[in-house]
Amino acid sequence: MDRDDLREPDVSRMDRGYTAQSELLEDLSTWLDLLLYCYYIRHQWLGPSSELKNMLGLVVSREEFEHNLTKAALRGLRSQMTAEERERADLVRQAISLRIARTDAPLPLLQMFRRCGLDDFQQSCILLSYIGTVDRKYEKLLAYLQDDMTSRAPGISLAVQLFLPEGESMEQGLARFSHREGAFLRLFQDQGIEQGRLILRDTVTEFLNAGDLADRPGRALYDGARRRPAAPLVVQGEIARRLDLVMEDPADCCVFVHGPAGGGKKFQIEHLMARRRQRCVFANLEGDDWRERAEEAALAALLTGAYLCLYHLDRRDEGGELIPAGDELLRTLERLETGSGKRFFLSALPAGTRLDTLSVEVELPAVTEQERLELFRAALREIPCDESFTAEELAAKFRFTPRQIHLACGQAAGLARLSGEGLVSGRLIHQCCYHQVVHRLGELASQVPAAYTWEDVVLPEEQKRLMRQACGHIQHQHQVYFRWGFDKKVSYGRGLSVLFAGAPGTGKTMCAQVMANQLNMELYKINLSQIVSKYIGETEKNLRAVFTEAKNASCILFFDECDAIFGKRSEVKDAHDRNANVEVAYLLQQIEEYDGVCVLATNLLGNIDAAFMRRITYVVHFPFPEAPMRKEIYRRMLPAETPRADDIDWGFLAEKFELSGGHIKNIVLAAAFMAAGEDTPVSMRHLLRAAVNEMRKNEIVVVREQLREYADLLDEP
Repeated sequence: MDRDDLREPDVSRMDRGYTAQSELLEDLSTWLDLLLYCYYIRHQWLGPSSELKNMLGLVVSREEFEHNLTKAALRGLRSQMTAEERERADLVRQAISLRIARTDAPLPLLQMFRRCGLDDFQQSCILLSYIGTVDRKYEKLLAYLQDDMTSRAPGISLAVQLFLPEGESMEQGLARFSHREGAFLRLFQDQGIEQGRLILRDTVTEFLNAGDLADRPGRALYDGARRRPAAPLVVQGEIARRLDLVMEDPADCCVFVHGPAGGGKKFQIEHLMARRRQRCVFANLEGDDWRERAEEAALAALLTGAYLCLYHLDRRDEGGELIPAGDELLRTLERLETGSGKRFFLSALPAGTRLDTLSVEVELPAVTEQERLELFRAALREIPCDESFTAEELAAKFRFTPRQIHLACGQAAGLARLSGEGLVSGRLIHQCCYHQVVHRLGELASQVPAAYTWEDVVLPEEQKRLMRQACGHIQHQHQVYFRWGFDKKVSYGRGLSVLFAGAPGTGKTMCAQVMANQLNMELYKINLSQIVSKYIGETEKNLRAVFTEAKNASCILFFDECDAIFGKRSEVKDAHDRNANVEVAYLLQQIEEYDGVCVLATNLLGNIDAAFMRRITYVVHFPFPEAPMRKEIYRRMLPAETPRADDIDWGFLAEKFELSGGHIKNIVLAAAFMAAGEDTPVSMRHLLRAAVNEMRKNEIVVVREQLREYADLLDEP
């Protein structure tokens, strides 16, 4: 083969730029082939003898050893080329440069050269490394020229010899691969550089092939010019204006945005990029491999001409508590080169490290109830809803972040469509809201299903009215505090506390479930055995955890037999009395400051501390049921689906057995099991036997004469 047989650039296209990267690579490969040929005709490769062909790389033959001893010292190819060869190579390169200058198309290779600020030598090295992934013929050619058929990636030494500028020594050329400053070496795999090979990073190859980068786990490219944020920026307008001012300032800086998880930090940056029609690479730095992911994200931002936004900078200590990012992490991120003058760092906690680079701190405070209302209204605006709930009610109940509100409403809309109902109901939106709740209340309390409704309640109308009024306290909270201005008069203690007082079995727990059902809220019963501790300070710590988690859970707290912990404070006689009084005082403070719903039940109202009663919003007294109420309880306790005989005398049962609603529930349930065992409907005989057994369980003797005409039913098999 003669060098005249090598291809030449198509001169007919010199008057226009490149329209596709394939055109550019075609001309660049022509120039590269010319250099490789010139290097080839000056290169002598002496392989092992045939009997050693399977030992290539492990065995050096005598001929190869002698050849290497006599081989001239390495020099740049340009210094070895003839004037004619240099002129021809220069003409080809000049023709390519002319077309590049006229190119308007966004060719990935040219974009990378420009964004990374690469000189001619560095661009040539990139081409040499990349061309082998496009055209496999170069693998064998490079392996031959490097005297090693197993090495198909270009070596640093070969690249220096091929592209070393005239007048520069080999040492100077090799030194280019020792300096880590700049973007050039970041484009290659670190391990390859250490081994003397030029292998492009996968991210670089992906960008050169596709002209863009696909999202990966923990890394996403947001294009503000092509993609709009998932929802409008309803609140936090002042934060958006401040970020705009930061972008308008030409100074390079690190922008630290901190605020609660899900509070809209990423959302703000997305909107910022959309307003500026810019791109941004988002990367999650959670985990031990944060350094590699940060560097990879910075490289992705550099290649795509995007800003860099790194989030989850906070770390966790040995106890699992969130702590601010450390000095090492922040200073590492400060040194990242992205090609853009501003970098964004998102965290829950403010950064405590002072950096050399100008830093701007932006705090996103927790959204207020009014802002939550605006977010709920915006999220529900295009969603068909029934009239069983209001956005005001949701905003008052759920102290959600913008992200939680968006997800809850979106999920409710999707489930409504799938069910075929179309309309989002109050129960459905509440269920979806609770799916977004994250808390650890289950460690300190047990959830009680809200199984009862107002139809199950048998109480005097006054007690029912009080409970309905208590429910309205939550349903109309936004109207009273924010529309009518009471938020300016009542700065704290806006929660609802209801005390149920009555004898055991009078329906206190059931009514707590009724309220939870009415309000579509979850009910958690506090396990006092896990709260009260004999160790000083532990009870207060547990109580603080309960109320903190309850705020996150947006639930109803139910303290049963609350006199065990809300009891009267006693005269201080010893350290134990003092500590007990401190616990009561601390609990009173927590109740007063809590903005949620607390339902407390006691069998002994007289034992409750007087200071606690002042903090109670409503007190509902549960009377022991009289005969008419007991009769109604019997009737309502037996489900409509249960088969029943015609001989049941509800009035007799209610009159003869003076029991509370809890005992009546036991009687009806026991009678149902007896009837099921006999495969017969529930009859008077079953109910009578169950009632007698319930009385005996409470050490009350039932005389046959008291049962009158029904006494013989006890003798029937």
